[in-house]
Amino acid sequence: MRNIFAILFITCMHNMSLAQLLPVQYDTLKRSHEFIANGGLDFSSSALQNALTSKFIRGGLITNDIKNASFDRHKPINRIGGSFSTDLEYRNYTIRMFKKRDWGMIFKAGAFAFGGAIYSDDAYGLIFYGNDRYVGDTIDMSGMNLTFTSMQKIGVGLIDVKSKSSVSLNIYNVSNRISSNFRDLEVIQSTDGQEVEVIMDGEVEVRNNLKFNQGIGFGVDIDYKLPISLKENQTAYVQFLVQNIGFAYLYEQQKVYNVDTTISYSGFQFDELIGDNAIVFDSVDVLDTIGIRSTTKNRAIMLPGFIQIGKMVDSHNKSMFQSFFGVRLYPTLIYSPYIYVGVHMIATEKIYVGANVGYGGFANFRGGLYAGMNFDHLSVGLGTENIIGMISKKGNGQSLYLRVRCVF
Repeated sequence: MRNIFAILFITCMHNMSLAQLLPVQYDTLKRSHEFIANGGLDFSSSALQNALTSKFIRGGLITNDIKNASFDRHKPINRIGGSFSTDLEYRNYTIRMFKKRDWGMIFKAGAFAFGGAIYSDDAYGLIFYGNDRYVGDTIDMSGMNLTFTSMQKIGVGLIDVKSKSSVSLNIYNVSNRISSNFRDLEVIQSTDGQEVEVIMDGEVEVRNNLKFNQGIGFGVDIDYKLPISLKENQTAYVQFLVQNIGFAYLYEQQKVYNVDTTISYSGFQFDELIGDNAIVFDSVDVLDTIGIRSTTKNRAIMLPGFIQIGKMVDSHNKSMFQSFFGVRLYPTLIYSPYIYVGVHMIATEKIYVGANVGYGGFANFRGGLYAGMNFDHLSVGLGTENIIGMISKKGNGQSLYLRVRCVF
């Protein structure tokens, strides 16, 4: 059992690599063509320090000091998660789809991965310390939830030439999905460690083969800009951004393990149940006898899209400083609403910089920095939502975003 929790935990951290916060400088200038490339890598945790998580990526010895430093930050409920995204977009403003409307066309393609987990401090203790810490006690891991989805998309849509608001319809290939949910999960040991009772109620779902095409999905992207008058001759723009919202059908059957049982053992050490030679995982027959049922099913799932509402940076505003702020939501309980606020500064005619702070998501409080350059036909921006994580082993994750825009 300890093995399965460790596998799920490590798989989550290796597979997860967010919606971009790097402020998009909004302009209403007339364009003919526009290419935009976005890339982002972000993972974070409410309790795990980089000194620990980096060992799973780069390798190395996990010392007791490293384990203890992360364990001391744990609370009864903890989060870990993140995402990877790469997105290419081509906008053609010269195509007129409707005579009475000034709409061009938009084409896009991308690859995305999103995952995360909610877990208890006892789950961390079992994975990294084993059962010795809990002899004569109860290991409570109820409510543990994990999800991961990777997918690729192509889309086509319409874009308003004047406001740059757009909508696109997308088709998705779902290449991998992992899901687990334990409503009840407790391990109770006697004071001598000789008697163990395991109470489990939940399910684990993984793909049943290694095919790249596990399912097909359909969804939408919506980017709506709303102008708001602040003062006389001054306008701010609020962006309503929806990406990858939709559903998918997994036509490749998924392997589902359902558990609703109470298991009691006596006469041997706990490591014989959960160690490297764990008897409960020797065969499928043993799994069946202890109440773990294995089936294969097709699934309909919700795509891991997100919604972000916030004030944008206006490239027509010549003020040295501008504010931006907003909120980001994913349709999953493992990700809490992320609220951010920042300041954008024009350093020179072509160079801009900015800073932001945010709270929520997977990691509670975080601070970020970004910088970029604007040329006549090209702009480049680079930023992070977690500056502490980028420079310190005591940070709680890492984040890096890149945006390149070419207009002509």
